[in-house]
Amino acid sequence: SCRGCFAAMRLRVLLLGAASGAAGLCVLVVTGKHLLRRARARRRLQELLEEWVGAEGRVVITGATSGIGQELAQQLVRHPSVSLLLGCQDEERSEEGRSKIVPLELLDFDSVQKFAEEAHTFLAEGSEGLRMLVNNAAVKEPESSQTKFGVSRTWQTNFLGPFLLTELIARRRENERSSIPLCVVNVASGRENESKLDDVLLDTLAGRGFSSSNEYADSKRALLLWTSVRAQSLAFKGNMFAHAVTPGKVDTRFGLYDFPSWLWPLTKPIRMLMFRARA
Repeated sequence: SCRGCFAAMRLRVLLLGAASGAAGLCVLVVTGKHLLRRARARRRLQELLEEWVGAEGRVVITGATSGIGQELAQQLVRHPSVSLLLGCQDEERSEEGRSKIVPLELLDFDSVQKFAEEAHTFLAEGSEGLRMLVNNAAVKEPESSQTKFGVSRTWQTNFLGPFLLTELIARRRENERSSIPLCVVNVASGRENESKLDDVLLDTLAGRGFSSSNEYADSKRALLLWTSVRAQSLAFKGNMFAHAVTPGKVDTRFGLYDFPSWLWPLTKPIRMLMFRARA
């Protein structure tokens, strides 16, 4: 009957409204938790800086135009005693307050060498206090993309570039017997567990072949192994203390490699549930 159809339609409307309200409440709860985690992380970072920055802190960060590097730079510069040198791809040299942006192309070893010289000078100057190099820049390029050196863009950006940058700074510090300790932070990835790094892949780096099923994971595993092998020598000879850190699942633009660009903004609620904030 018409009365029965009307009742059924009314029930559907009520159920739809209830479902929409529940979904909206879930979004509010998730957003609230997300903002709370971010606020706690930022507050904790400022507490650590107050404890460790000293008279003058100087920090070098690569890949600071987005993601973790950008967030870290924004939070560090809030401290009045911290100065930053940011190595950024496709950026012009500029300076604003205590933050200086310098072009850095990890795919170009000449650019890496030039940046290493400037980074060493920057870290050596100023009053005593925190000195830190954060090798953060990373990419996840298609496996077929190679540099002019015959190495994949992913390998060169994620491993060879940070390796060369750190070793060049280490050589300068050894020669000059730098007295201020330098903390080196290599940003690794939990996906290094997926790596199948072996002698064949190492031969790839030497230009004797090209075969890799997961270059991102392999390059991050290489970063971890190099940090482990070199940490003691860097500490004794260059007064450098190297660490590899895995930030966990963080909401960065790396997900763009796995989703169509038009779909990426729509995944924000899911990413807030699954990943940490960049702060």
